[in-house]
This record gives sequence, structure tokens and C-alpha cells, in this order.
Amino acid sequence: MTHLRTPLRRTAVCGLLTAAAMTALAPAAFAAADAADTAETRLYAPNALVLTVAQGETAATSTPLRAVTLTCTPAPGGTHPSPQAACDTLRAVDGEFTALRGDGTRACIKIYDPVVVTAQGIWEGQRVDYERTYGNSCVMRAESADVFSF
Repeated sequence: MTHLRTPLRRTAVCGLLTAAAMTALAPAAFAAADAADTAETRLYAPNALVLTVAQGETAATSTPLRAVTLTCTPAPGGTHPSPQAACDTLRAVDGEFTALRGDGTRACIKIYDPVVVTAQGIWEGQRVDYERTYGNSCVMRAESADVFSF
């Protein structure tokens, strides 16, 4: 008969522990539910980009030298070294990479050493697949503003 008491005792002890845990956690569960009901729900258009810089004339034939991620919504972030500046620049041109204009006063040497940049991902809910080749890295930095400065 003693072998039957042990499973019953374990079941009773487990039941008491479960009841105690549920009693302790119940106020936190109700508080979380109340906070969720009163919190303002915000939805944002998807926004995530991968930016690359490669030495060469086309992205298909070049190996990226550097790559970063950039997110601008709900807050600037990613691995880009200046996400706030890059996001501000992209917002100023409504995400049109072809409209990027940098510092037109910067003087660059005229040596042809092509650099290709790419941007792939989502900007304000729209798919982005951008590629541009610059004559050299100086021209790239001068014309792409803060977006490809990494």
C-alpha cells in the first residue's frame, strides 16, 4: 500500500506548487493585459536595406568590400555607421536612390578605378534593387551623400 501513497503525494505536491505559481503570476498577467489594452498600436511600412560597396564595374562580377544594414522606421538603426544621416538623406529624396546628390563642391581625381554600390531590400513598403557604378571611391562619396559612406 505504501507504493500507492507516493504517486498520490507527488501529485498533490505538484498540484499545490502549480496553484501557488499561478496565484503568484496572475497579477502580472492581468497587468500585462491591461497595459496591452491601453497601449497605442503603431504600424509602420517595412523598412530594411542592405547596402554594399564593391570594387569593379558591376555587382554581378564584383565581391563586396563592405556591407551594412540600414533601417529607418520606427527609429534609425542597423550596422550603418551614421544611420540617422543616411535615413534623413533617403527621406529627403523619398527613397529614390537615383536622386541622391552629395557635395557638388568636392574635387575628385579623374583616375578611373570603378566602384559599384548596391541597395537591396524594402523602403517604405516598396522593394528596392539599386545598383550604380562610380568612376572611383572619391566620386562615390561626393555624389552619394551619407548613404554609402561606410
